[in-house]
Amino acid sequence: MEAKPKKECCNPVSKPGPVSMDHVLLALRETKEERDVRIRGLFNFFDTANAGYLDYAQIETGLSALQIPSQYKYAKDLLNVCDANKDGRVDYQEFKRYMDDKELELYCIFQAIDVEHNGCITPEELLDALLRAGIEIDDEELALFVERVDKDNNGVITFEEWRDFLLLYPHEATIENIYHYLERVCLVDIGEQTVIPEGISKHIHASRYLIAGAVAGATSRTFTAPLDRLKVVLQVQTTRARIMPAVRDIWKEGGFLGFFRGNGLNVMKVAPESAIRFYTYERLKGFIVYVNGEESKADVGIIGRLFAGGTAGAVAQTAIYPMDLVKTRIQTYSCEGGRVPSLGTLSRDIWVHEGPRAFYRGLVPSLLGIVPYAGIDLAAYESLKDLSKKYILHDGEPGPLVQLGCGTVSGALGATCVYPLQVVRTRMQAQRHNADAAYEGMADVFKRTFQREGLRGFYKGIFPNMLKVVPSASITYLVYENDDDENKVPHLVDSNRCSRNTNNVASIRCLQG
Repeated sequence: MEAKPKKECCNPVSKPGPVSMDHVLLALRETKEERDVRIRGLFNFFDTANAGYLDYAQIETGLSALQIPSQYKYAKDLLNVCDANKDGRVDYQEFKRYMDDKELELYCIFQAIDVEHNGCITPEELLDALLRAGIEIDDEELALFVERVDKDNNGVITFEEWRDFLLLYPHEATIENIYHYLERVCLVDIGEQTVIPEGISKHIHASRYLIAGAVAGATSRTFTAPLDRLKVVLQVQTTRARIMPAVRDIWKEGGFLGFFRGNGLNVMKVAPESAIRFYTYERLKGFIVYVNGEESKADVGIIGRLFAGGTAGAVAQTAIYPMDLVKTRIQTYSCEGGRVPSLGTLSRDIWVHEGPRAFYRGLVPSLLGIVPYAGIDLAAYESLKDLSKKYILHDGEPGPLVQLGCGTVSGALGATCVYPLQVVRTRMQAQRHNADAAYEGMADVFKRTFQREGLRGFYKGIFPNMLKVVPSASITYLVYENDDDENKVPHLVDSNRCSRNTNNVASIRCLQG
């Protein structure tokens, strides 16, 4: 980063104690009357019709005049946060109240970043604040951010410059949110089409996302473990499969804990599977960018993301597949009183009696289902979202609950379409090689299942599988949100969060496998 001549900063705020409007006035070097005139002038700038109030159209027009891109949808957010009485309009008093609160908020975080308390933020102080928040950027990006805020180009950011840049930003002014706002503005300035970095941002420690995702995944799998056990038991039955007799058999074998058999291993594989998926996904996107001669990962496109996500899902699935097979063996082990072999004993028996290849029995049908599931899910999700915007929201943007509903339905549809592959996989996993009438491979499972059980045989256990979809998606969404807030992780575009765009859905659906 090129060195710039630094301006000697002088902090006019000498009053100790809690931050008040007096501190803000001193920092801005203006009187209360001058501030009132400034705020009134800004209100009039938006109120071009002299109506005495601001509505959505006026706010959107004003933000566009200030060169804030409309795709940020800050006009609606700004209207909501200013409109105290929720009448769809913002009068001057509501507007001024917002300005008072926002300037106090901005001054508090300005003071927190200005560790030397000299009345300005240096690039080094901004970099330190970002690092403390777990955000790593290089010198070039730091210089770009400082230049975007530093209007007089003296190499430091005064509170007046800080305020002018963030005054109309309607969300909470945390360092993470400010960083992403800076990132969006700078990306627009250099001509990028994607204003929000997709997937895991290269500047955020991926471990924080993986921890949040692992906690959410482990929680959802534990809550839906009884349904998963019931599904697997029904899938391997070659005679007529009925839910209530299967429930009674599970209870008879192991009581209440019998419904959670295999869940420990199911939870154990969440973290390594997620880590392998996202690491491989990011590497593959970089490779695609290199091969195509693109400038950034944002240019990969839907097909590229489907390929990268599908391949990453396949790699992760292959890496942890032995754990999945052992889990299925544990869930389908016939015993009395719930006594099953230990994980080590069962794994050793498979190795000794069936050989190492047995740990990958059923892998092919498992891999074959990844991309079709992602494509069906993506198409259904986008169609449902468009229908909800047209007929329910009347061209409004779908909120988290609507997106969650669309994701749940599309996920259920995708899972239903590839469910026969899941049945074949489970039957291959559960079967011991030396068992009577052992299957000779995937084609043999398809053939014998169809001959003996018909098409219905490929959908055994689908009812508890569908019951898993809603609670699993909802629990994952809620736990991820709470864990995300506690760790101050910026919003991740992820299917678990149900806040996504077309490109991200394509990649995440494949990543889910």
